[in-house]
Amino acid sequence: MNQQRLIIEMAQGVDLHGRDDSKAARRAVEQALQGASLPVFGTLGVDRETMRVVVHIGVPRPESVDVEVIAGLLPYGSVEVVVEAGGLDVPVAGDVHVMAVAALEVFLPVS
Repeated sequence: MNQQRLIIEMAQGVDLHGRDDSKAARRAVEQALQGASLPVFGTLGVDRETMRVVVHIGVPRPESVDVEVIAGLLPYGSVEVVVEAGGLDVPVAGDVHVMAVAALEVFLPVS
């Protein structure tokens, strides 16, 4: 089935204490979701479950991200989570702040 990308939404999330890449990633995805609105579903009468969402996340320690938790943040469609090395560790007065970046891509089937 052919698919067309409908939207790309990007955001960042930060864990200020605890050096938790998964928490920073979750916050980045939540921030991206807050900025995304897809009225096309109601306008065109398209079922939201037909969309495919690919979530790209960049964090310093990709293996530490709980992809099931991240996938659970998306309320509709089939979800794929891709985590790779990226983001930042920012040393601050004896602590480390972790910054994650996220990009959400939404695809719909086309005839």
